[in-house]
Amino acid sequence: MQSHSLTSFGQELTYFKQFCQKYYRAIIIICVATVMVVTERSSSISWFPSTHYESLILYGLIPLALLISLGYRTPHSLALSIGHWRFWLPASLLYLAIAIPLVIIGTQSASINHYYQKEGFDFTAHVYTTCIYLLGWEYFFRGFLLAGLKEKFKEGAILLQLIPFTLLHLGKPDIETLSCILSGLVWGYICYRGNSFWPAYFMHLCVNLCTVLLVNV
Repeated sequence: MQSHSLTSFGQELTYFKQFCQKYYRAIIIICVATVMVVTERSSSISWFPSTHYESLILYGLIPLALLISLGYRTPHSLALSIGHWRFWLPASLLYLAIAIPLVIIGTQSASINHYYQKEGFDFTAHVYTTCIYLLGWEYFFRGFLLAGLKEKFKEGAILLQLIPFTLLHLGKPDIETLSCILSGLVWGYICYRGNSFWPAYFMHLCVNLCTVLLVNV
């Protein structure tokens, strides 16, 4: 009986080892992403980035370096290329044609106005910092997670990346956080089919700038 238990335990260890060997890249990517989400939401972490440059490094350059170290070497596999722009360009414009009117309606919300209104608002400075910040932010979700996980999970990577994307919006107005479920799904799909993180970057940038401009005019 004891020998049988030891044999079963040994088999389970073998299966676990085979699982880790088969999914090692996905395991590393998901574990790193989970650590980053936890540290972002933890009030006790003091090293988390506070500027757009720090966010670019933490969300963009470090995940990019990790993907390269895991064997993703081409712009195509890293989601850095222009990708299938004949698909994602019209798809992105269609999304914005639907989303911008909803953003205009959403900016009438008191919670949105309270969160995004800034005294002495400088639109040019905001554009500069947001362009840099979103490079890292969007690469983390639609590059690092989406491109890194689609090898093993195929279209399932679209669903995996929208979970941390939505969670990292906690603390913002509820209407915005909940809308991230849909936008994360759509942006993930467009980037997956377009094989590039750039469409999500441009869509997110347009939505953000439109929101901030309407609130502060």
